[in-house]
Amino acid sequence: TPRSKSQISGPMPAHDAKTQGIIAFLQTQAETAPALEADYSQMVDLYSRKLWHQLTMLLEAFVAKSDTADHLLPLYETFITDFKVKLNKLALARLQIAVAQQYKEPEKVAFFGTAIAEEARKDDAEALMYILSEIGRLLLGFGQVAECKERLDEATTVMERLAGVDVTVSASYYRAWAAYYKIKGPAAEFYKNALLLLAYAPLSEMSHDEGVTISFDLGIAALVGEKLYNFGELLEHPVVSVLEQTEYAWLAHLLRAFNAGDIDQYESLVAQHHHELEAQPALLSNTNFLKEKITLMCLTETLFQRIGPTADRTVSFAHIAAASKLPVEQVELLLMRALSLQLIRGVIDQVDQTVRIAWVQPRVLQQSQIALMTERLKSWCGTVNSTLTMLDSLTPEFAT
Repeated sequence: TPRSKSQISGPMPAHDAKTQGIIAFLQTQAETAPALEADYSQMVDLYSRKLWHQLTMLLEAFVAKSDTADHLLPLYETFITDFKVKLNKLALARLQIAVAQQYKEPEKVAFFGTAIAEEARKDDAEALMYILSEIGRLLLGFGQVAECKERLDEATTVMERLAGVDVTVSASYYRAWAAYYKIKGPAAEFYKNALLLLAYAPLSEMSHDEGVTISFDLGIAALVGEKLYNFGELLEHPVVSVLEQTEYAWLAHLLRAFNAGDIDQYESLVAQHHHELEAQPALLSNTNFLKEKITLMCLTETLFQRIGPTADRTVSFAHIAAASKLPVEQVELLLMRALSLQLIRGVIDQVDQTVRIAWVQPRVLQQSQIALMTERLKSWCGTVNSTLTMLDSLTPEFAT
């Protein structure tokens, strides 16, 4: 049996009519939801004693509960609005976004979002950035892409004026942009913003479903994204481990094959997992692009083997053709494509059918590549020492 109102609130000092009305509202809410009675009782106590910080913490815990959704709108309109000026602005923004999530119509979300953004614009740029990001993401969920972009552009302008931003606000900002680019494209922008999101909101802090979703989306974006020809950073990230523990393990294997430029492994994976690949529209519609991409990554990996102090940087077309499984007559076109994408720099000799490599796009190195560079540097050091010893023996008068 619910307690009486006097039992819930306990002995209280005399209050004005407005305060009495708010307390009566909280007591009524407690009576209609016995499971939340203790929370409402605490709200009455903390509100009566004007303990705003403790009340803020209680409210944030309250809105995070799974069974409070139906209570948030009346709680905000009748209770929180009475003392919101007393609250930390970012904490208030989090409460307001929890309320905004309860609206079922985009017009109401937009109206409420505009109102709370105007309030935050006067008081706190960080809270404003958070509100714009979250309202933008909510509108995106209703299919209002342009309205989302408008708010995210303003959030970007706000962020550029801030010297430092709370981690949760940065996570909200990049989560919203990642969601936008997932729908609108391009894939490379989604890839960049999703990685930035994970810098502020690690997978360990996400729900299992969100972690798997963003890991999968990142993997697909890496494959189909233009100008993304180095997956080293992604392969060193826990997202790959997450994929390997799910039914999407094939995607992790595919990313490793691409990063290594291993055409044989790529073809083997395509044959083995063609049903999974065909189920992904982004991969299916980019079949030719993926073939070109693995060939270019094979080229850069082949040429990387020739970069170093002691390496022979002149590579024959025949060597490249064998590695990339292309006819020799197509190698020049491949090199020109790589040069245009700024994956490599060098000089093509059409007469001798060779290319002299001056530079290969910097990349995050795997352990095997680091080992190769270590051996190259050791060899170079040995050559330098040998040359120095020879010069000393030939010119003893300069020896000290």
